[in-house]
Amino acid sequence: MKFPVHVFVLIFLASCAAKSSDEEQVRELITGVEDAAEARDTSDVLEFVADDYADSGGLDKTQLRNFLRGYFLAHPKLELLVSIQSLEFPVDGLAQAEITVRTIELGGPDAQRLKVEFRRAGGEWRVVRADRIAQ
Repeated sequence: MKFPVHVFVLIFLASCAAKSSDEEQVRELITGVEDAAEARDTSDVLEFVADDYADSGGLDKTQLRNFLRGYFLAHPKLELLVSIQSLEFPVDGLAQAEITVRTIELGGPDAQRLKVEFRRAGGEWRVVRADRIAQ
């Protein structure tokens, strides 16, 4: 079973240090969400998803929560490798990243490339969109 794109967005969520640069905060967010996803904690992952999250697969935040619960139940162990290919800040308060997420599974690794959009609100970054990039 391939690791669905909607779960990958969750890998990019985590809290950020208040006094660090935007780039440091987004990179910390990505690392923290990887940890939360590997711990299979739906609440921790979703804490860092914007309420108005939407993706090209048609999921909103509520649908993403339901999906994650099922996915984490079906996968008692989850190991991820996350690589940031690019990270840009086109305007203040908006970040865009291209990220590769690899799942390590018995059947062999599976890699997905994503374009992820982050927005800063109230001093904290949140994921607002994540879409698969055709390979």
